[in-house]
Formats: sequence, C-alpha cells, structure tokens
Amino acid sequence: MYPQVFGKYVLERELARGGMARVVLATLRGAGGFEKKLVVKQIRDELASDEEFVRRFVEEAKTTVALAHPNIVPVYELGVELGTYFLAMEYVAGASLAELLRACEGRRLSPEEGAYVGVEVCRALDYAHRRMNVVHRDVTPRNVMVDEEGQVKVIDFGISAPVATAPSGHGVFGSPGHMPPEQIGGKELAPSADVFAVAALLMELWSGNAPFRRRTLDAIDEAMRGPHPKPSDADIRLLPLEDVISSAMSLNPNERPQQADELARALRKFLSGVDLGDVARQLGERVRTTRAHPLAPPSDHGPLLQRPPSRPTATQVGTKTFAARDEVQAWDPKGGSPLAGPSTRRLPSAQPPPQTSDRHPAPAVRRLVWRSAFAAAAIALVAFLVGRGAATSPVTRGGPSAPASISAPTPASIPGKTPTDTPTKAPTPSSIPTLASSAPNPDPPDPARLVLLGDGTYVTVDGVSRGRAPARVALEPGAHAVVFAFPATGESKRASLTLRAGERATMRADFTGAKPTIRVER
Repeated sequence: MYPQVFGKYVLERELARGGMARVVLATLRGAGGFEKKLVVKQIRDELASDEEFVRRFVEEAKTTVALAHPNIVPVYELGVELGTYFLAMEYVAGASLAELLRACEGRRLSPEEGAYVGVEVCRALDYAHRRMNVVHRDVTPRNVMVDEEGQVKVIDFGISAPVATAPSGHGVFGSPGHMPPEQIGGKELAPSADVFAVAALLMELWSGNAPFRRRTLDAIDEAMRGPHPKPSDADIRLLPLEDVISSAMSLNPNERPQQADELARALRKFLSGVDLGDVARQLGERVRTTRAHPLAPPSDHGPLLQRPPSRPTATQVGTKTFAARDEVQAWDPKGGSPLAGPSTRRLPSAQPPPQTSDRHPAPAVRRLVWRSAFAAAAIALVAFLVGRGAATSPVTRGGPSAPASISAPTPASIPGKTPTDTPTKAPTPSSIPTLASSAPNPDPPDPARLVLLGDGTYVTVDGVSRGRAPARVALEPGAHAVVFAFPATGESKRASLTLRAGERATMRADFTGAKPTIRVER
C-alpha cells in the first residue's frame, strides 16, 4: 500500500490507528528537491458521513490552524481529498504518552515527570482557553506527544470523535473515561472540562491505571460516582498535590479549578527546587528507549482509503482545503510558490548565468537558435544556387528544359565576376524561395504555454514525460497529445489540443468521478 499519493502528499507508512483516525507519516515534495516530513491524520470514513462532525470540522478549521504555541503541535492544513477528511500537522520525532505507558511495562512516570508533563499541558490549554476561546475536549495520553528532548506537545485541538448522543440529540465529542459528566451529557463546556481531563491524565501517568476508563458508559459513570483514587496512593511524595487533584476531578464543574493555570500553579509549586532540565532529559531518554524498541504494529491492516457506504459526488471527493497556515503556501509546489526559485538569494555580482534545460531553453536562447538556423539555411541556399547556376548555364541559355524557378544569381553578386562574364538572367522574386528572402534576423513564432493540473497525476506530452502535475510547459504552435496517468487507481486519460503561437491554456484532469475527465481552459 505504501508509498501512496494522497493529493499533494506522498504517504510513507502508517504510524498509528485509533477509533477516530489513522495517522500516517507523509512527505510533501516540491521543486528544487524540497521535502517536508509531515503527519497526515485521515479521519475515518464513517465520520465523513456524519453531518454534525463535518460541520464542526469545517467551522473549527480556521481556529485550529491559528493556534501557535510551543506546547501545541501546529496543524498546517485541514481539508478533504478523495472523500477522506484529513489534517496535515507537524511531525514530532517522539512518542505519545500512551506509547510511553505501554512501553513502561508496569513502570510509571515519577512524581516529578508527571508533574512536569502536567505543567506543560496546562500551558498549552491555558493559551487555547484565553487567546483562542477553544476547549480541547479530548486530553488523553494519545493526544500528548513527547519528543526526544523531553518537550511536551498537545495535538488535536477541537477535533474528536462522536462517542455518544445526548438526550437533546446533539453529538458528544471526546473519549469515554476522560470526559467530565457535563461533557458526556452534551452540555456547554468551559475550561474546567479540560482541567478534569488533565487531572485524570496525571493519575494515569502516576499510577499506570486510568481512573475512569471502562468498557461501557454505565461502568464509567459508576467509577466516577464511586471513590476517586488519590495521588498519594500511587506515591506518598504526591501528598502535597492530593487536594488540588481531588478538586480537579470533582464531578461538579464549579468545584474544580476554573482555569488550567490554577492547576499548573500547584504543579509548579510542587516542582520548586527541582531541575526541570534534568526531568526533561529523563523523559527524552524514555522516548528514545521507546522508539528504539517500538511495539509491534496493529494487526489490522485494512485498505488505507475506504469509501463511505454512500459514495460522495464528484465535487465532494475532490480536493478542498478548509484552512491552511501561511507556511503551506510556501511549501505548496503549485503556482506562485517560492519553491520555483533558488532557496537562497545570491548577491547580484555573484549570480551565475541563468541555467536552463535543453528541453526548455530560455526565450532569448530560443530566438538566437532560430536566427542562427535561418542564417545557416540562407547561406546554404545561396551556395546551392551558385553551384546550380554554373552547372546549368548552357541549358539556361537555350535549353528547352531549363528550370525557370532556379536561375543563377546576377554576376555582380559573385565575387570576381563582371556583368559580361556570365550573361545569365537576373532572378525574379518568384524564382527564390521565401526562406532566402526572410533570412535576415527572422523572429520565430512565440511558443505556446500550457499548464497541466490534476491532483496525484503524472503527465506525458507528445510522448515526453513531464513529471507530476502541476506542470508548466512551453510548446511549439500546433497539435499536441497529452496523457494524464493516475497511479492511485491505475487509470489514464488522453486528450489532444491545438495551440496557437503565444496562446496560454490550461488542462485540468479529474479522476474522482465515475469516469476520468479532462477540461481545457483557454
């Protein structure tokens, strides 16, 4: 299945799979050898049929890509490709807390490591709450990443799976066992909802067991309403945090810390006197060990792209971006991208002469080549006429078969001859081909410009491969054959068009419908 073309991305390998999405390592390739490693998170196809989920997904896209904080993994793009909704986000060379917990084999995070993670997560949440008015709704071990330097980053703000339906009929988003009661009930959420989730996360990091995660909603509700575990039960050194963690896990949202920074302040007090650099290095070492001995990949390796039962229309399965960061414009190999030029700017005095390929020389070079060719042809024609005139002069003076279209040039035009030396008839304008008369500084016809578009396609023009679309080619005026190939499905589509000198045209291929189509725009 890999590598696989997915819009502008090349999917390399699957990293993880959950109830909401599959996470795939991807590469965005551009001109000049540009490459950017990213993570593409493909939303499960069942969710693409959930109108409530799609509506929320689109509404929150602009807010999500606007989040910019050191403890938040940036989302570069949210869109839909071939009917599959996806997020393209930064690739973190690390592991999630869920992976760390699985790799610990019974060993839990130390009180200092867990508190350090809690401080960093609360920093991200406090920024989102205050600056962007966003509640995460899904603070779980799988949504917190730690890199090999011990930096903590939160992912998936505002995007979570529908897991239940409230009596009002509105979708409930989040992960069972990590949501507070008001979230399960579909009520309006405040920052205190994320505070509850952070407290539950910390208890899992310290004890190795999720305090409320159970197999059914009834079992979750029973665990929440029963006695809550205490931090000191996991480690007696956590006794100073017992009151704040207990209040943060309260079922009544008014009894919890109302802001994430309130919980972070208690955690920072607990860490006073601790070298946080040492704690970060310890976490980074855990991550390196986990990555050096990865767990076996999931046994379920179904098709990467599965269509929903009700296949969307051609317009729905096309490429659409709901929101994107400014960086995407710089990475996108499509028109207007800085990738088309050099990655660094040279001083004017150090600029080398423009480099062009043999297939597509620069316009000035093309004009010089054409003029040289015409001049060479004119010289060859004159030499031919001189030789032909000398060879046929007896026939020209009286032979019945003397060709009227080939007469020797006038004697004055031949060096060393006088008008009386060779009494031949001067050529008429019709006796000399047009090529010779247009020899001085001829201008070739302007080339036609053709833009080739088609997500995930590769293009061949007149039997010559032009690489992956989008592509821009300069062609001579006349008829041309263009073939678009779509490796994802093995389909191809051929079309012909005739271009005039200086004309600009666009060919756009679409392989998302029942049949491939090519549209020409002039």
